[in-house]
Amino acid sequence: MSFKFFGLISLICILLSFSSYGRVYQYDEIREEIKDMTLDNHNPWHSYSKARKMLMQEIHLRQDQDGYFVQDVYCQVKFRHRVGPNTMPSHTKINIEHTWPRSRFGERKGNSKYRTMEADLHHLYPTDSRTNSTRGNYKFTQFKSNVSGLKNCPFSKRGYVSSIGEDGFEPPENHKGNVARALFYFAVRYDLRISEHEEFFLRQWNLIDPVDQEEIDRNNMVEGIQGNRNPFVDDSQLVELITDF
Repeated sequence: MSFKFFGLISLICILLSFSSYGRVYQYDEIREEIKDMTLDNHNPWHSYSKARKMLMQEIHLRQDQDGYFVQDVYCQVKFRHRVGPNTMPSHTKINIEHTWPRSRFGERKGNSKYRTMEADLHHLYPTDSRTNSTRGNYKFTQFKSNVSGLKNCPFSKRGYVSSIGEDGFEPPENHKGNVARALFYFAVRYDLRISEHEEFFLRQWNLIDPVDQEEIDRNNMVEGIQGNRNPFVDDSQLVELITDF
């Protein structure tokens, strides 16, 4: 872990030194350097069903005095029914959110790359099933304070965004940084592009909701399962090295 962290710091220092000596480090070169980090030791699953089990039965499984639970990230609700190390909760109650929607993978459904993207744990989170459907494939945004939260899910919002001509979705404050770093990872790892509107807010969220211990622990657990890390969790300053996602 410490070796990987110092590797990231070394990359930043190298890029800054190139800049100091007049070497213009090209955008694509920086992006490729960071992409190499996301590829390092990545052992693609190609099994979404296994990814779901790992998410529900290990990564997000918690226990308190009332027993096992999984807390969804959009409504902050603890789900307990049929939750445990060897059981799967009903998908009609709690489901898996693809932070980068599958409809925007840009790949034919079922091919090898699609299945790798679908099962990549770095962008998968447990969410209330109804709110998962409400979010759909809408881009992330931020509304003014006078916009109300969703019914039965007040921490999240959805509404029309005139600047992009469609609805947008705003996650809870304590999940905004996670969303940003998951999407930055996904864009770099799979050569995808983030819209200008979405990127504007994601960059802000990366700063206002910094990496916490839970996100670090999650990154470690995902590495233990699929082999690779999210470098933007290891060092969120890497975001500043990419001028356009």
